[in-house]
Amino acid sequence: MRKYFNASLVALALFLIVLTYTTCIHRTKGFCYKKIHSLYSYDPRWDFGVPNPEQNALLEKISTQTFSLLGSGKECYAFVSDDGLFVVKFFKQKHMKTQYLIDYLPLSQQLQMIRREVLNRHKSHRNRLYQSYQLAYERLFDHSGVLYLHLTKTNYIKKAITIRSPSGKRLALKLDDMEFLVQKRAYSIFDTIANAPKKGEETIDAILDYLASRNARGIGDDDINCARNLGILEGKVMQVDIGELYPALPRPAPEKELIAATLDLKDFLERKHPHLARYLDAEIERRCR
Repeated sequence: MRKYFNASLVALALFLIVLTYTTCIHRTKGFCYKKIHSLYSYDPRWDFGVPNPEQNALLEKISTQTFSLLGSGKECYAFVSDDGLFVVKFFKQKHMKTQYLIDYLPLSQQLQMIRREVLNRHKSHRNRLYQSYQLAYERLFDHSGVLYLHLTKTNYIKKAITIRSPSGKRLALKLDDMEFLVQKRAYSIFDTIANAPKKGEETIDAILDYLASRNARGIGDDDINCARNLGILEGKVMQVDIGELYPALPRPAPEKELIAATLDLKDFLERKHPHLARYLDAEIERRCR
C-alpha cells in the first residue's frame, strides 16, 4: 500500500510541476514580474551598506522616471531610463531559485537527492554571479559603469522605480525588495565604428587598452566578446555584461587572448572596414612584442 501511496505522490508532484509550467511560465514568455522577484531573505554578505549621498541622489533621480525594456540577456532583464542615461538590470531568478511547490510534498530518498543537487547548483550559480557583479562594482567601477549595486533585500532605500513592460503595462517596484543594479548606458562598439569609421583606430586602441587594463587589475572574463560584452561611452570602453568576471592574477594580456577577445570585432571589420581589420591585427602584434 505504501508503494502505491509513494507512486501517487510522485504522480501528483509531476502533475503540479506541469501545471505550474503551463500556467506560470509557458504563458508568460518574455518579461514578467515573477521572473525577477526572488524569495531570498536578507543576506549580510550581499549588503554593501546604506547609499552614499551621490547614490541617494541617483536613486531619487531614477525613481522619477519610467524605465522601458531595453533587452534580455542570459542573466538579466535590462531597462533604460526615459532620458537614455541609465540602465537598471534585474536578475532572472529561474537559475537561482531555491523554493518550489515540490518542496512541500513528501519525496522519496532518490527525489530528495535530486532536489538537493538542483538547489546546490542554483546556490552556487547565484554566488558566482553575485561575486562577479561585486567585482565589477568594487574593482572595475570606472569601466563597468555600475553606479549602485543592490543584491539583497533591505529596508533603507525607501524608493520605488516604475518600469514599462513590452505590453505597455506600468509596474511600480519597491527597490528594497529587489535585487538590481544601476549602470551607465553604453552603446554598441560596432554601431560606434559604423557611424564614425574615421575614428575607428581610436576605438580599437580603446578596446585593447581596456583589455590590458582589466588583466593588469587581476580580473578575468569567461565570456570574451566585443559585440555582447563591451560598449562605448564618451570614447571610453565599458564592460556592459559583467556577469562572468572572476578574480585572476594580474598579468599582461597575451596575444592569443587579445585575438580571441576581438574575434567578432575582426569579423565585423573585415566585412565592413577591411583597413581597420588590418590595423587591429598590426596593433595586437605590436603590443605583444
